[in-house]
Parts: sequence; C-alpha cells; structure tokens
Amino acid sequence: MGGSAELQNLADPKTHIREYAVNSLLFIFTFWVVNQVAYLFTVTEGVSLFYPPSAYAMYLIFLLGGKYLPVHFLAIYLGGLPYRDVFNYDLEMLIPDLRQFVIYGTAGLILRKINSPEDILNAKFFYSVMVASFLTALISTAVFVTDIDLEAQSFSSLIEISSSFFVGNLTGAVTAIPLFLLFHKLWKIGWNEFTSSFLVNLFKPQKVAALLIIMILTALVFQLGKMDEEFSKFYYLILIPIVWSAVKWGLSNGLVFAFIGNLFALSLFILGGYSHYGIFEVQIMFTISIVTVILIGLVHDERDLFYQRAMYDDLTGLANMRLFREVCFTSIARAKRKGHECSVLFIDIDGFKSVNDTFGHRAGDEILQKLSQDIKGCVRDSDIFARFGGDEFVIFLDEISADKAAGVSEKIIEKLANTVRIGTGTVQLGVSIGISTYPRDGADIDTLIRRSDEARVMVISGVWKQAEGMAYPVG
Repeated sequence: MGGSAELQNLADPKTHIREYAVNSLLFIFTFWVVNQVAYLFTVTEGVSLFYPPSAYAMYLIFLLGGKYLPVHFLAIYLGGLPYRDVFNYDLEMLIPDLRQFVIYGTAGLILRKINSPEDILNAKFFYSVMVASFLTALISTAVFVTDIDLEAQSFSSLIEISSSFFVGNLTGAVTAIPLFLLFHKLWKIGWNEFTSSFLVNLFKPQKVAALLIIMILTALVFQLGKMDEEFSKFYYLILIPIVWSAVKWGLSNGLVFAFIGNLFALSLFILGGYSHYGIFEVQIMFTISIVTVILIGLVHDERDLFYQRAMYDDLTGLANMRLFREVCFTSIARAKRKGHECSVLFIDIDGFKSVNDTFGHRAGDEILQKLSQDIKGCVRDSDIFARFGGDEFVIFLDEISADKAAGVSEKIIEKLANTVRIGTGTVQLGVSIGISTYPRDGADIDTLIRRSDEARVMVISGVWKQAEGMAYPVG
C-alpha cells in the first residue's frame, strides 16, 4: 500500500480529548461567526430579522451529541462578543441565554434520537428538521413574550414584535440548514479536502454563471421593489434560477445557491433601508425558497441515491456487479467488432479474515475502503473496477492483452504487499490475482470472471504458464 495504512484506535483517550477540543473550538467559532451575521439584522434589543445561531447550535448538538451541551452554552456566552459585556454577566443576560440553551439543546437531542447522525442526507432528516425549525421558533417566541412588559405594549405592537421574533427565528433556523451541511462536510472530510472540493465544485463555469444570474436578478428585484415598496411580487424571479439549480445539481448545491441569493437580497434591503420595503415578506419568501429547494432537492437526490445503490457498492463506492456486467457487455461487443483483446483480473485479499476476527468488522470495512482506493490507483480511469463480494474484486482491462495485464497484476501486488497497522496491532495482508483474456478464455463476461477466478486458484497452487517471456496465470 505504498507504506503502512494506520487506522486510528477509536478507544485511545488522547484521540478522544483531541477530537473533543477541535470540535469544541470549531463549534464556538462557527457559532460566533453566525451570531455576528444575526447582529446585522437586529431591529430592537433581543429581536433579529434573521437569527440562525440557535438552530445552527441545535444541528451541531444533533451531530456531535449531548456531551457538547456545555460547549453549546459557552458558545452562547461568547457569541455576543464584542457587542455584549460578557465580563459583567447578569441575570438579564442569563435568561435569554438559558432560553436558547434549553429549547435548542433539547431539540438537538430529540433530532439525534429520531435520526442517525451518520446518515443525514435523507428525507426523514430534512422533514424532521423543518418541523423542529417551526416548533423551536414557536416555543422560543412564546417564552420570549412572557418576558416582555405586557402593560407597556399595545396589542398591535406586541403582535408586531412577536411576529418579527418568530419569523426571524424561523428564517434563521431554515437558513441554518445549509450552514450546518457545510459544517458537516468540513467535520467529515477535513479542512484541506473541504476547501479544494468545495471551491472546485462551486466555481465550475455553469455554477458561476448561475450564481451571477441569481445575484443580478436579486439586484433587479430590489430595485423593482424599491420603486413601489412591494418586494414579494417580484421575488419569484429569484426563485427561478434557485429552483433550477436544485433540479440540475441536487439538494446541497441548491441550498448553497438559495442561501447566497437570499442573504444577498437581505443585505441589499438592510443597506437600502428595509423598513420601507416589507422586510417581513422578505423573510417569508426567504423561508419558502429554502423549503422549496429542500423538497425539490430531495426528489433529485433520492433519484440519484436509488441509482447509486442500484449500481455501486455501498461500502467502497466501486461499481457493483450489475453495473460491471453492463459496461463489460458493451466493451466486449466493441472488442469483438474491432478485433482486439481485453483482460479480466480477479483479485482476492489474502489474510483478510483475520482482520475481522481480531479487530472487528468496522476495522475490516475501513481497510477494504483503503485497499480499494489503492487498487484503483493502479488502473486507468477507462478500466472498469468492481467489488465482486467480501474481499474479492474484479477489473476489466479494455484493450489490454494478457502480458500487459500481468504487468498491471504485478503493480497491484506490489502496492498491497505491506503490513497494515490497526491501532497498536498489525496484520499481514497479501493478494492473489488471476487473469483471463478475451477472446482466448471466453466470449462473455461471466465466463471470463470464472476463468480468472480459476486462474487465481492456480496461482496459489503454483501453476503457471509462459507466454511471450511473461509469467502469468491462466484458466
């Protein structure tokens, strides 16, 4: 494997402490950043027209678990910097902080109870999140109203304040979804891979063009709304490219586009004097656009997920045998028409059973994922690589003769012939490979797979045949 593949020992206390510290710092910092955005939309003390921090923390508790509740409260405490005097903390500051902490912390734990943090990009998660967004905003508003001096407020002003508070929290909760998904991606793959994959994905020409269209339409809608002080009837122009992005690129991209477009719209209205242009309607449309993208994006992603599960292996992400056979059928037909050779490699990881027996199936799964990527690096992008089952793989080498296939086989053997470290233990893995060639060993893919497996057995028993100066196993 080009060196040892070391898997972290999940039971190592130092690893746990380091992981908790890193996640806590990331929790506090990102919460603080989101809180600074909320301050930009404050209309009166304690009321923001766009307040995503609380729901964002709810999603983080869902993802990270109850052990991060103290971090949640610390994030609330520090999130007010530099606008709050946190060094003179009093009961007046504590009450709204406790409201946030109890309501959204509890909601995060409930979300974690009914959803799996390991599998969040599904309909169940997003539907429960939308319900949680509404209920937490409603409960938080009810608690907020009890803290207001009702005698000093007229009925109409009370309705206006509570409505602004509710819609601000609801808008923030829904908008925190794309922020949370970005955090989840960062938490899962690390900063370097996140920045490279996210930026490369976001700055593809088609997506840049779509973002520009959204921002141009947003500026146009702002000007039209400014002319007659009615924004919502023009806002649907922005929805068109946002919804189109969800249809074309799926849920994650649609949410990013909706977030950028809506935040840009809100920023323009804040800079232009939102009080004259129906900001309440802006918030409602903001929420509608996010919910619309979620519903459409879920349909798109469920379709892609169905195809993914039908055609690819869940563990390794490699092609499954259904897709492998379909592609090979086409490739063999092309080889027959052009009169060239193709080869099939049947690969078995030797000694793998001891990994599962000694270290458990989770460690075995991680090693299989690593080995599959190592093997993939030994073949061309045009070759078809699939998981046959268990610790067995097959590769179809298009326009590759038997002697060249032997060279690929040797390259894979050399790549995988290393000791694998698992925590404080080690295991020695090897690999046996059999080769079959079209049309010599068979005219269809199932025959070629069977003959290459037979050849693999012959490799183990020491049966070889010479061909053009190269030693290779045959069926």
